[in-house]
Amino acid sequence: MCSPYPKVACAATVESIQPVGTDVFSLVLVRQFTPVSSRGDRGIIPEPLPGQFFMLRARPSGVLLGRPISVYCYDDRTITFLILKKGKGTSELCSVSPGQQVDIIGPIGNCFPRPDSSEIVEMIKTAVTPRAEESAELSVAVIGGGIGVAPVAGFALSLPPGSFDFYASFRTGTYGLDGIAAIAKNVIITTEDGSFGDRGMLSDVFNPELYDLVYACGPTPMLKYIQSACKNASRHPLVYLSLEQHMACGAGACLGCTIQTMHGNKRCCVDGPVFNAAEVIL
Repeated sequence: MCSPYPKVACAATVESIQPVGTDVFSLVLVRQFTPVSSRGDRGIIPEPLPGQFFMLRARPSGVLLGRPISVYCYDDRTITFLILKKGKGTSELCSVSPGQQVDIIGPIGNCFPRPDSSEIVEMIKTAVTPRAEESAELSVAVIGGGIGVAPVAGFALSLPPGSFDFYASFRTGTYGLDGIAAIAKNVIITTEDGSFGDRGMLSDVFNPELYDLVYACGPTPMLKYIQSACKNASRHPLVYLSLEQHMACGAGACLGCTIQTMHGNKRCCVDGPVFNAAEVIL
Protein backbone atom coordinates (compact mmCIF):
# COMPACT_ATOMS: atom_id res chain seq x y z
CA MET A 1 0.00 0.00 0.00
CA CYS A 2 1.42 3.37 -1.04
CA SER A 3 1.65 5.99 1.73
CA PRO A 4 -0.70 8.96 1.15
CA TYR A 5 1.80 11.35 2.75
CA PRO A 6 4.27 13.44 0.69
CA LYS A 7 7.52 11.73 -0.23
CA VAL A 8 9.49 14.70 -1.55
CA ALA A 9 9.65 18.47 -1.17
CA CYS A 10 11.84 19.90 -3.88
CA ALA A 11 12.32 22.39 -6.70
CA ALA A 12 11.51 21.00 -10.15
CA THR A 13 12.48 22.59 -13.44
CA VAL A 14 9.83 23.68 -15.94
CA GLU A 15 10.27 21.99 -19.30
CA SER A 16 7.24 23.58 -20.98
CA ILE A 17 4.06 25.54 -20.31
CA GLN A 18 1.35 26.01 -22.91
CA PRO A 19 -2.37 26.81 -23.12
CA VAL A 20 -4.62 23.85 -23.95
CA GLY A 21 -8.05 25.41 -23.31
CA THR A 22 -9.77 28.53 -22.03
CA ASP A 23 -7.66 29.52 -18.97
CA VAL A 24 -6.24 25.97 -18.84
CA PHE A 25 -2.50 25.30 -19.17
CA SER A 26 -0.36 22.20 -19.49
CA LEU A 27 2.67 22.39 -17.18
CA VAL A 28 5.45 19.88 -17.79
CA LEU A 29 8.11 19.50 -15.09
CA VAL A 30 11.37 17.56 -15.23
CA ARG A 31 11.28 14.73 -12.68
CA GLN A 32 14.98 15.10 -11.83
CA PHE A 33 14.85 17.59 -8.95
CA THR A 34 16.88 19.91 -6.76
CA PRO A 35 16.21 19.51 -3.00
CA VAL A 36 14.85 22.47 -1.07
CA SER A 37 17.66 22.00 1.44
CA SER A 38 21.13 22.85 0.11
CA ARG A 39 22.46 19.82 1.99
CA GLY A 40 20.16 17.33 0.25
CA ASP A 41 21.04 15.11 -2.66
CA ARG A 42 19.53 15.42 -6.10
CA GLY A 43 16.85 12.88 -6.84
CA ILE A 44 13.81 12.05 -8.94
CA ILE A 45 10.16 12.78 -8.24
CA PRO A 46 8.49 9.45 -7.34
CA GLU A 47 5.98 7.90 -9.72
CA PRO A 48 2.48 8.94 -8.62
CA LEU A 49 -0.44 6.54 -8.51
CA PRO A 50 -3.54 7.42 -10.59
CA GLY A 51 -5.57 9.93 -8.59
CA GLN A 52 -2.72 11.37 -6.49
CA PHE A 53 -1.76 15.05 -6.57
CA PHE A 54 1.07 17.46 -5.72
CA MET A 55 1.22 20.85 -4.03
CA LEU A 56 2.76 23.30 -6.52
CA ARG A 57 4.00 26.86 -6.10
CA ALA A 58 5.84 29.09 -8.56
CA ARG A 59 9.27 30.47 -7.67
CA PRO A 60 9.33 33.33 -6.80
CA SER A 61 5.77 33.56 -5.50
CA GLY A 62 3.47 36.04 -3.83
CA VAL A 63 1.51 33.28 -2.09
CA LEU A 64 2.58 31.41 1.02
CA LEU A 65 1.16 27.98 0.24
CA GLY A 66 1.22 25.67 -2.75
CA ARG A 67 -1.88 24.77 -4.74
CA PRO A 68 -3.16 21.17 -4.99
CA ILE A 69 -2.84 20.03 -8.62
CA SER A 70 -3.72 16.52 -9.82
CA VAL A 71 -1.30 14.57 -11.98
CA TYR A 72 -2.37 14.31 -15.61
CA CYS A 73 0.37 12.00 -16.89
CA TYR A 74 4.06 11.22 -16.51
CA ASP A 75 6.91 9.27 -18.09
CA ASP A 76 10.45 8.35 -17.08
CA ARG A 77 11.66 11.94 -17.46
CA THR A 78 8.73 14.34 -16.95
CA ILE A 79 5.47 14.82 -15.10
CA THR A 80 2.54 16.79 -16.54
CA PHE A 81 -0.19 18.79 -14.80
CA LEU A 82 -3.27 20.55 -16.20
CA ILE A 83 -3.87 23.81 -14.33
CA LEU A 84 -6.99 25.99 -14.35
CA LYS A 85 -5.99 29.64 -14.06
CA LYS A 86 -8.30 30.80 -11.28
CA GLY A 87 -6.60 32.70 -8.44
CA LYS A 88 -3.22 34.23 -7.65
CA GLY A 89 -1.41 30.95 -6.99
CA THR A 90 -2.60 29.22 -10.17
CA SER A 91 -2.07 32.40 -12.21
CA GLU A 92 1.57 32.40 -11.12
CA LEU A 93 1.92 28.73 -12.10
CA CYS A 94 0.38 29.42 -15.52
CA SER A 95 2.88 32.26 -16.07
CA VAL A 96 6.13 30.37 -15.46
CA SER A 97 8.72 29.97 -18.21
CA PRO A 98 10.81 26.99 -19.36
CA GLY A 99 13.92 26.71 -17.18
CA GLN A 100 12.22 28.34 -14.19
CA GLN A 101 11.75 26.27 -11.05
CA VAL A 102 8.55 25.32 -9.24
CA ASP A 103 8.23 24.17 -5.62
CA ILE A 104 6.63 20.72 -5.58
CA ILE A 105 5.52 18.55 -2.66
CA GLY A 106 4.11 15.05 -3.07
CA PRO A 107 2.82 12.76 -4.34
CA ILE A 108 -0.08 13.02 -1.90
CA GLY A 109 -3.25 11.06 -1.23
CA ASN A 110 -4.77 7.73 -2.09
CA CYS A 111 -5.60 6.49 -5.58
CA PHE A 112 -8.40 5.10 -7.72
CA PRO A 113 -8.83 1.37 -6.96
CA ARG A 114 -8.48 -0.58 -10.20
CA PRO A 115 -11.48 -2.57 -11.50
CA ASP A 116 -9.54 -5.82 -11.05
CA SER A 117 -8.35 -5.03 -7.51
CA SER A 118 -9.37 -7.27 -4.61
CA GLU A 119 -11.16 -4.29 -3.03
CA ILE A 120 -13.42 -3.83 -6.05
CA VAL A 121 -14.00 -7.55 -6.61
CA GLU A 122 -15.12 -8.03 -3.01
CA MET A 123 -17.37 -4.98 -2.98
CA ILE A 124 -19.04 -5.98 -6.25
CA LYS A 125 -19.75 -9.42 -4.78
CA THR A 126 -21.56 -7.83 -1.85
CA ALA A 127 -23.30 -5.10 -3.88
CA VAL A 128 -26.91 -4.21 -3.07
CA THR A 129 -27.99 -5.54 -6.46
CA PRO A 130 -26.00 -8.71 -7.28
CA ARG A 131 -24.82 -9.06 -10.86
CA ALA A 132 -26.41 -11.79 -12.96
CA GLU A 133 -23.04 -13.38 -13.72
CA GLU A 134 -20.08 -12.93 -11.38
CA SER A 135 -17.72 -13.88 -14.21
CA ALA A 136 -19.08 -11.24 -16.59
CA GLU A 137 -16.85 -8.29 -17.43
CA LEU A 138 -17.53 -5.19 -15.35
CA SER A 139 -19.22 -2.32 -17.11
CA VAL A 140 -17.10 0.73 -16.20
CA ALA A 141 -17.62 4.48 -16.65
CA VAL A 142 -14.86 7.05 -16.16
CA ILE A 143 -16.12 10.64 -15.88
CA GLY A 144 -14.32 13.98 -15.88
CA GLY A 145 -15.80 17.45 -15.54
CA GLY A 146 -13.77 20.53 -16.47
CA ILE A 147 -10.27 20.48 -14.98
CA GLY A 148 -11.35 17.30 -13.16
CA VAL A 149 -10.72 15.47 -16.42
CA ALA A 150 -6.97 15.45 -15.66
CA PRO A 151 -6.77 12.75 -12.94
CA VAL A 152 -9.45 10.49 -14.47
CA ALA A 153 -7.87 10.72 -17.92
CA GLY A 154 -4.54 9.67 -16.46
CA PHE A 155 -6.26 6.79 -14.68
CA ALA A 156 -8.16 5.76 -17.82
CA LEU A 157 -4.93 5.54 -19.80
CA SER A 158 -3.73 2.86 -17.36
CA LEU A 159 -6.78 0.63 -17.95
CA PRO A 160 -7.02 -2.17 -20.54
CA PRO A 161 -8.19 -0.96 -23.98
CA GLY A 162 -11.92 -1.31 -24.54
CA SER A 163 -12.69 -1.84 -20.85
CA PHE A 164 -14.50 1.44 -20.10
CA ASP A 165 -16.67 4.27 -21.40
CA PHE A 166 -15.25 7.77 -20.97
CA TYR A 167 -17.42 10.83 -20.32
CA ALA A 168 -16.08 14.38 -20.38
CA SER A 169 -18.11 17.52 -19.73
CA PHE A 170 -16.88 21.06 -20.37
CA ARG A 171 -18.29 24.58 -20.57
CA THR A 172 -16.59 25.16 -23.91
CA GLY A 173 -14.04 23.26 -26.01
CA THR A 174 -12.11 20.23 -24.82
CA TYR A 175 -8.70 19.38 -23.35
CA GLY A 176 -6.94 16.54 -21.56
CA LEU A 177 -8.30 13.81 -23.82
CA ASP A 178 -5.11 12.81 -25.67
CA GLY A 179 -5.06 9.07 -26.28
CA ILE A 180 -8.48 8.41 -24.72
CA ALA A 181 -10.36 7.71 -27.96
CA ALA A 182 -7.80 5.05 -28.90
CA ILE A 183 -8.47 2.91 -25.83
CA ALA A 184 -11.99 3.73 -24.57
CA LYS A 185 -14.96 1.64 -25.64
CA ASN A 186 -16.97 4.84 -26.13
CA VAL A 187 -16.12 8.53 -25.65
CA ILE A 188 -19.05 10.82 -24.85
CA ILE A 189 -18.35 14.56 -24.69
CA THR A 190 -20.69 17.38 -23.69
CA THR A 191 -20.14 21.13 -23.81
CA GLU A 192 -22.54 23.69 -22.40
CA ASP A 193 -22.17 25.93 -25.45
CA GLY A 194 -22.28 23.13 -28.02
CA SER A 195 -18.75 23.88 -29.26
CA PHE A 196 -17.86 20.17 -29.20
CA GLY A 197 -19.74 16.90 -28.80
CA ASP A 198 -23.31 17.04 -27.47
CA ARG A 199 -24.70 20.36 -26.34
CA GLY A 200 -25.70 20.11 -22.69
CA MET A 201 -24.41 18.60 -19.46
CA LEU A 202 -23.45 15.19 -18.13
CA SER A 203 -26.99 14.53 -16.90
CA ASP A 204 -28.18 14.67 -20.52
CA VAL A 205 -26.05 11.71 -21.61
CA PHE A 206 -25.13 9.60 -18.56
CA ASN A 207 -27.26 6.56 -17.65
CA PRO A 208 -26.13 4.92 -14.37
CA GLU A 209 -28.21 1.81 -15.15
CA LEU A 210 -25.53 0.82 -17.71
CA TYR A 211 -22.67 0.48 -15.24
CA ASP A 212 -21.34 -1.64 -12.39
CA LEU A 213 -18.50 0.73 -11.53
CA VAL A 214 -18.09 4.50 -11.90
CA TYR A 215 -15.06 6.75 -11.35
CA ALA A 216 -15.41 10.54 -11.42
CA CYS A 217 -13.69 13.84 -10.73
CA GLY A 218 -15.07 17.32 -11.29
CA PRO A 219 -16.93 20.21 -9.69
CA THR A 220 -19.00 19.39 -6.61
CA PRO A 221 -22.42 19.89 -8.29
CA MET A 222 -21.48 17.28 -10.91
CA LEU A 223 -20.27 14.86 -8.24
CA LYS A 224 -23.49 15.37 -6.28
CA TYR A 225 -25.47 14.50 -9.41
CA ILE A 226 -23.42 11.32 -9.99
CA GLN A 227 -23.73 10.31 -6.34
CA SER A 228 -27.52 10.77 -6.37
CA ALA A 229 -28.14 9.24 -9.81
CA CYS A 230 -26.15 6.12 -9.01
CA LYS A 231 -27.67 5.75 -5.54
CA ASN A 232 -31.18 5.89 -7.00
CA ALA A 233 -30.45 3.57 -9.94
CA SER A 234 -31.81 0.05 -9.69
CA ARG A 235 -28.39 -1.30 -10.63
CA HIS A 236 -26.65 0.53 -7.74
CA PRO A 237 -23.21 0.91 -9.37
CA LEU A 238 -20.19 1.21 -7.09
CA VAL A 239 -18.91 4.81 -7.33
CA TYR A 240 -15.56 6.42 -6.49
CA LEU A 241 -15.31 10.22 -6.44
CA SER A 242 -12.14 12.31 -6.46
CA LEU A 243 -13.06 15.45 -4.52
CA GLU A 244 -11.92 18.99 -5.18
CA GLN A 245 -11.25 20.88 -1.95
CA HIS A 246 -9.30 23.95 -0.80
CA MET A 247 -6.09 22.83 0.92
CA ALA A 248 -3.36 24.46 2.97
CA CYS A 249 -0.58 22.10 4.05
CA GLY A 250 -1.44 19.06 1.90
CA ALA A 251 0.08 16.81 4.56
CA GLY A 252 -2.91 16.12 6.82
CA ALA A 253 -1.73 18.40 9.63
CA CYS A 254 -3.82 21.57 9.33
CA LEU A 255 -7.28 19.99 8.89
CA GLY A 256 -8.11 22.77 6.42
CA CYS A 257 -9.53 20.35 3.85
CA THR A 258 -11.83 18.43 6.20
CA ILE A 259 -14.93 16.89 4.65
CA GLN A 260 -17.93 15.13 6.18
CA THR A 261 -18.38 11.39 5.75
CA MET A 262 -20.61 8.68 7.18
CA HIS A 263 -17.65 7.74 9.40
CA GLY A 264 -16.94 11.22 10.73
CA ASN A 265 -14.71 13.98 9.41
CA LYS A 266 -11.93 13.05 7.00
CA ARG A 267 -9.02 14.97 5.51
CA CYS A 268 -9.41 15.30 1.76
CA CYS A 269 -5.64 15.39 1.23
CA VAL A 270 -4.36 12.21 2.91
CA ASP A 271 -7.61 10.35 3.61
CA GLY A 272 -8.62 11.09 -0.01
CA PRO A 273 -8.93 12.68 -2.45
CA VAL A 274 -10.67 9.50 -3.71
CA PHE A 275 -13.68 8.37 -1.65
CA ASN A 276 -16.42 5.81 -2.00
CA ALA A 277 -19.48 7.90 -2.94
CA ALA A 278 -21.61 5.98 -0.45
CA GLU A 279 -19.48 7.34 2.40
CA VAL A 280 -19.16 11.06 1.65
CA ILE A 281 -21.69 13.80 2.47
CA LEU A 282 -21.62 16.38 -0.32
